[in-house]
Amino acid sequence: MRAVIALGAALLIAWPAPSHAAELLLRVGDLRVPAGSVVHGNVIALGGTAFVDGTVEGNAMAVGGNVDVTGRVEGSVRAEGGSVLLRPTAVVGGQATALGGQVRREPGSAVGGAPGPPGPAPGFPVPGIPFPRPWTRPAPLPPYWWHGPGISPSPFLNAVFRTLYLSALVCFIGVAWLLAVLFPGALSRLAAALERAPVASFGAGLVGWLLSFLIPVLLILSVVGIALSFLVPVAVVVAALFGMTALALVIGQRIRRFNLVQNVVAGAVLLAVTFSLPRLGGLVVFVAATLGLGAVVMALAEGRRPREMTPPSPAPPA
Repeated sequence: MRAVIALGAALLIAWPAPSHAAELLLRVGDLRVPAGSVVHGNVIALGGTAFVDGTVEGNAMAVGGNVDVTGRVEGSVRAEGGSVLLRPTAVVGGQATALGGQVRREPGSAVGGAPGPPGPAPGFPVPGIPFPRPWTRPAPLPPYWWHGPGISPSPFLNAVFRTLYLSALVCFIGVAWLLAVLFPGALSRLAAALERAPVASFGAGLVGWLLSFLIPVLLILSVVGIALSFLVPVAVVVAALFGMTALALVIGQRIRRFNLVQNVVAGAVLLAVTFSLPRLGGLVVFVAATLGLGAVVMALAEGRRPREMTPPSPAPPA
């Protein structure tokens, strides 16, 4: 999906926008604001680089990519899982931050009204900055599972793991679509439970992970339940997938009110993108799976509660 989408998605904006910024320009992949153009709101690039050559009246953000500013951003600039590069003509009214990367200010750039510090002489590469230069090719950011000192996987193994991980994300989106088609009512109830009690769902999910380890151990120790112990991990994975699909429905509803299946697919795509964030993807997967598992656990617990018996209405007089 490479098309530009105009949406109102406050869920994706983690810092306040200027009061007049009412639009959102969102693209999966690289996003470019051409010179001379004006965006009356915020811009977000998911899994790509946000190139700002014109004017952005809100904030500029990249999730899983970089932000390259040549023009003007009246709000703040932020890169989640990437770096920020401010060219000599860049003007940022707010702050410039990078999570998992660096903020590089070239001479002449201004952040919050302050001019940029002196930089290296032009024509020489800057170490550690993953932006393209005429004499180099940018190296892709490593996935979070390879992050660590002394680990340098071969290109073949890296490609294999990237392919497997991408296939898993595509399968997650497909499974979410299938569950939305087959079980719309159950997903709606789980989504309502997540919105009503997200903290309780997360706590129930933590308890669910604990039980998923304890129950197989107890079944194995009992000898009789060895065969059943292998079914527990399968049930936990199915429950977590079901709950994560409900979470995708909640996210999709926050973006725009489509029908249930479209909301689930939109939310699943955004979850898959966040799962791919360097260094943060694993944490996001754990939080989403815990919330989903907790929602299923709470739904099962509520279903087992005895319902109050309502007395029958008196018969009408003869």
